[in-house]
Amino acid sequence: MRNISQLAVSMMLLATQANVSTSVGTAAAADTSVQPAQSVLEVRINTNTGDPVQVTAPNKPNFDADVLVPLRAAQAQAQAARIAAQQAAAHKVRTTVRTAAVSVSLPAGSHVDWMRAAGIAEGDFGYVDYIIDRESGWGVTKSNYGGSGAYGIGQALPASKMAPYGADYMTNPVTQLKWANAYAVGRFGSWANAYSYWTTHHNW
Repeated sequence: MRNISQLAVSMMLLATQANVSTSVGTAAAADTSVQPAQSVLEVRINTNTGDPVQVTAPNKPNFDADVLVPLRAAQAQAQAARIAAQQAAAHKVRTTVRTAAVSVSLPAGSHVDWMRAAGIAEGDFGYVDYIIDRESGWGVTKSNYGGSGAYGIGQALPASKMAPYGADYMTNPVTQLKWANAYAVGRFGSWANAYSYWTTHHNW
């Protein structure tokens, strides 16, 4: 009898809290003025266990399927959008650099004219052409592909070493050759020695 009384009290409390109307030998009145949140509950009564009243939610959500999977999909989409934006920005920078390189106004004349304007002796033209052609292919705005910071037809490292020879050292091959001439003579003693060193070490 005591178990039945406890069961009746449990059912009364459950009915008032979960908006489920039921009775087991005892009537219970719920306050109809209170509108609890709508929910779907399944009430099971099993008097053979220590917990005679069991409330379950048959439509309990699957956390992995309903929460984690959509969340991860949204995160992956956001990451893909960020990567695409970064790639687009990098492409824009590369395009800008290429455009700037093409738009450089080079002095009139040939490589020989540039060497002559830089004050290099004609007897050294062959040495100069050999080294410069392999250092940069005569690319006035060429930067080292390895990211060392070397720049210009002579691959000055850093590029600012050429600044004393002209404010236009970033775009003027004659200014760059003036630096290269001073570098070759200052470090190796002559262009011939610079050539000999380059053929052995493949750098200067």
